[in-house]
Amino acid sequence: MIKKYLKWGSIAFVVWYIVNRPDGAAGVVQGTLNGLGGAADSLSTFMTSAIP
Repeated sequence: MIKKYLKWGSIAFVVWYIVNRPDGAAGVVQGTLNGLGGAADSLSTFMTSAIP
């Protein structure tokens, strides 16, 4: 039951944050995507090095 409230509370907070701080929300998304891109690049480099 508490998981349900936490889930809906989290969704409400994200919506509130996007509505009130769109620049901040865009920065969070951009930072997350940059981090994922960096991780994928690192994994690609590792795999290239590991496989002769």
